[in-house]
This record gives sequence, structure tokens and C-alpha cells, in this order.
Amino acid sequence: MTERLPEVLNAALKCFARYGYKKTTLEEIAEELGLTKGALYSYASGKEELYQKAVASALTRWQTKVREAVEEAGSPEDMFMALSFKAFKYLAADDDLRNILINDPDIFPMFPKDDPFFEINENSRNMLRAVLEEGINSNTFRPLDLDSATWLLFSIYKMFIIDTYVVSDREATEKLFKDAVDLLLHGLFRQNRH
Repeated sequence: MTERLPEVLNAALKCFARYGYKKTTLEEIAEELGLTKGALYSYASGKEELYQKAVASALTRWQTKVREAVEEAGSPEDMFMALSFKAFKYLAADDDLRNILINDPDIFPMFPKDDPFFEINENSRNMLRAVLEEGINSNTFRPLDLDSATWLLFSIYKMFIIDTYVVSDREATEKLFKDAVDLLLHGLFRQNRH
């Protein structure tokens, strides 16, 4: 049974993305897979659990792609750029997860106490924190409070994700995101102002 779990979760995600959580039925998901509704209960206790597992799987896939981009980068600055842009642009290519997020922005809430996927997002924050720490240790980034910087940057990132993929004009927000990363890396002040 477990060998089909990724296939089941992908089919469930497609159905939830297509019809929304409320309108999606277990029968539709089973039909997509060529299974019976009863067979789905081998993978989840019901529609809500299947939804949670499907979204968690998609979020983890997103996180894995970002981690791979960071691992391929060289310097801390390149790692930060890879993390920022891979994380931000991923949803442009993942139609199903993007549609889920549009229909259910609560899967990516601004406040962790309301986060149904806290552990996954905490792993993303830890990845960001590790990049910042590497930058500080190599004297690429100035010393700073890692917890505060991680919290601030992840909050800004979530704001851009929601603004870009849920409520706004994607092209305009993508430019704004690029400008924000540039501002974060290079600051407001000219390098040789004295």
C-alpha cells in the first residue's frame, strides 16, 4: 500500500486543486486513481486527513527543491539568493499547490500559532537560519540576531508569497520581490558614502 502513497497524494492534490476542498469527494479522488472509495481509507481516515497529507507532501516537495538549490550554491550570498528565488518562483510552476493556496491561504498563515503545517515551515525557517549563520560565520553577512533575522525574513517572504500568488498581480510583485532581496543584501546606503 505505501508504495502508492505518493501517487494517491498527488491525485488527491489535483482533485483538491481542481474542485476545492469542500467540493472534492473521496469518490472523485478514487476515480482519478482507479481505486474504490474504500481503498482510500488505507491511506487516510477521511477527506480531511487526505487533504492534510496531500498538502504536506506538496509543501515538502517545494521545500526539497529549495534545499537542493541551496546545496548547489557556493557562497553564502549565492545560497541566500538561491533560497530566496527558488522558494519564491516555485509556485509559478506548481499549478496544483498554487491553486490550493489560492483557495485556502490558511495553509500558509502569517502567524505560527495558526499554522497547520508548522513543522514543515519550521524546517524552512531552519534552512534560512542556517544560510544566515553560514554567512555570519564566513564574515559575508554582518553579525545579527539569528532568531530575529530569520523570523523577519520568513515573514517578509510569506507576505510576498501571499501577495503574489493569492491576491495580486504576479509580474509586479515578482519585480518588487527582486527589489526587496536586493535591498536586503545591499542595504539603503552607498558603499563609499564617507
